[in-house]
Amino acid sequence: MENETLFMQRPIIVGKIKDFAWDAMKDKWGCGALIVFLSSLLTFIVPAIPAAFLEENSIPLLVCDLVTTITTTGILFGFYVCFLDNARQKPLSTATLFTAFRNMNYFLKVIATEFLQYIFIFLWSLLLIVPGIIKMYSYSMTELILADHPEYSPLQAITASKEMMYGHRMQLFYLQIAFSLWFLLTLVTFGIACLWVSPYYLTAKSKLYLEIKDRQEKRPA
Repeated sequence: MENETLFMQRPIIVGKIKDFAWDAMKDKWGCGALIVFLSSLLTFIVPAIPAAFLEENSIPLLVCDLVTTITTTGILFGFYVCFLDNARQKPLSTATLFTAFRNMNYFLKVIATEFLQYIFIFLWSLLLIVPGIIKMYSYSMTELILADHPEYSPLQAITASKEMMYGHRMQLFYLQIAFSLWFLLTLVTFGIACLWVSPYYLTAKSKLYLEIKDRQEKRPA
């Protein structure tokens, strides 16, 4: 019991999480960049091709936009899962990008979860900007939780993230501050550095998720 108490009191140190992510990316920078490139290709470039041949304001264009939005949402979900695997020191794989498409029920659950998040954040933002930002941090681990718990409903995954991040939102904020220079590098290189910054940051964020999750599981009942 004493060891559990000491574990719960030990602070989560952002610097150590960042160092862990750097080590986790060792020999994986190329694969990480490939995953970023493929996800960008699938979510931005490929969907633009059919739209270019359709008339503006036409019904087919609206259908194309809807299908594109739904499909890219699934790809982005897999993008997060890729680096959750990396934080668990599993091999990186481009096939993980298609995790959301494992079956129709799971795919629809992913889409519904993302849709609910957007709705909740939008509604909170109508009150003031700050509540909306707070909710963004509260819901920030939803995708990772749904990846670990595919049996959860969309609302269960969002609620679990909110409960997990209660008392930990500032740690995610500090982690983002620690990556601020890397984010700036992405801007000054017109997005090119994103090929390496995104895998690094998302691995660190996933490690933070795993740290908080571990503490929750070891918390005395």
